Amino acid sequence: MEMETKAPVNLKSRLVHLDLKGAPPSIEYFQQVFPLMKSWGATGLLVEYEDTFPYDGRLASLKCSHAYSKDDVIKIQALASSNGLDIIPLVQTFGHMEFVLKHPEFSNLREIERCCMAICPSRAGSLDLVCSMVDQVMALHPALQYFHIGCDEVYHLGLCEQCLKVMTSMCWSKDQLFFIHVKKVSSYLKEKYPQVTCIIWDDMFRHSDPSTILNCDLGGLVEPMVWHYVPVFALPNDLWDKLSEVFPNIWIASAFKGATGPCASITNIKYHLDNHNAWLQVLSQIQGKFKSIQGIAVTGWQRYDHYAIFCEFLPTAIPSLALCLRFIDQGTLCDMDIDQVSKDLGFSSPLPLLPMSSPLPVGCSFPGSDVYLMMTEFAQLDRACKEFEMSDYSTVWMNEYNVQRGFVNPIHAEPLLSRAVQLLNKARSIEKRTQSCFSVVFLSPAIADEWLAVFLSPIIRKLDDFATKVREVIAPNIT
Repeated sequence: MEMETKAPVNLKSRLVHLDLKGAPPSIEYFQQVFPLMKSWGATGLLVEYEDTFPYDGRLASLKCSHAYSKDDVIKIQALASSNGLDIIPLVQTFGHMEFVLKHPEFSNLREIERCCMAICPSRAGSLDLVCSMVDQVMALHPALQYFHIGCDEVYHLGLCEQCLKVMTSMCWSKDQLFFIHVKKVSSYLKEKYPQVTCIIWDDMFRHSDPSTILNCDLGGLVEPMVWHYVPVFALPNDLWDKLSEVFPNIWIASAFKGATGPCASITNIKYHLDNHNAWLQVLSQIQGKFKSIQGIAVTGWQRYDHYAIFCEFLPTAIPSLALCLRFIDQGTLCDMDIDQVSKDLGFSSPLPLLPMSSPLPVGCSFPGSDVYLMMTEFAQLDRACKEFEMSDYSTVWMNEYNVQRGFVNPIHAEPLLSRAVQLLNKARSIEKRTQSCFSVVFLSPAIADEWLAVFLSPIIRKLDDFATKVREVIAPNIT
């Protein structure tokens, strides 16, 4: 393959996004992968702790049972610094606040009482809460230059009684209500931490009138990070002109994992390379519109939101990250680059760019490669189980109606039993290895427990039930 841009853009900041909610890696794993990230061209980390940050005091309930300790956070920073990686924390301050608003003591701050996605910007206590979160994160990151305040996908906005009253009395639109809250949060940061510049996700800006943003004086307070994760661009045609009217500096965000499906187990590398190719083409066209395109965050989502299940663990996407960073750094990518990255990661043959495009890879030896191999093995098992379940043999000769009548031909049922047992043995083999495999990467055994419960145990139960049912219906026919 050959991927190239005619005019590569020099992105001085190349951030690897660490979405830590749900599956935080251990300090020892970071110690292994940070040097690799640096060698591939990364200059920093966009760290989204969510409930893995060691909040304390009145915020102590926000941290999960396997959160990092304060010493851990300090160690992560030291490891990043020793590898020349700057850290930018990301703290959600408007939308995606499920991990905060799910707790009873903060539920009164929800925009919608029955849903904990977004905070109400009009309620007393909302600004104090998000500023307290910012303060605790800042206290453990005293040397920051940038701080990301989130604010993406605020789907519930201007809906509660308080917001409606404020909007009516002030003659505000929903956009103005949003921007005023952003201004309050970013102004707090600017006043208390004058050395820090705020970054904000851009999507709530995309369909807003520039004059509305200008009137909220956000141009000197925040720098938008424009995110887009698909290979074919679908951003508004006037987005860049609108943003450049207000903001001299912007960031962009691509993805190396976690953007192709909320329950994906393995990474579609080609999809993400195509996304980066599209980004570099766009950047070559728009860079003259801004004083500076500050950098790119290569995002790696671990859950689609706080209540979602796992998608693509970090080790599973290490090959994708290596190739994406190399592409960004060089502005081009060819077969020789893929071969070199494959060798660097210990693959015995070129790593697969498309999931399920080749037999199970062997011989890879990068940090977390055992998780990579296990997830690939699981994905193959999962596909095989779905094919087995939907096959004519299963749906015809083990049809539930016929099973209930005892109308089953053993000649057809016995091969089905053999296949079910074969798949079941593979599933149980993965089950036995999961905890030890995960223990070399993740902070807590609870991560393996959750993955097993959500992904593997249902497969084992279904296969076991099927095998039991076949044995029961063919037993009377055995002499």
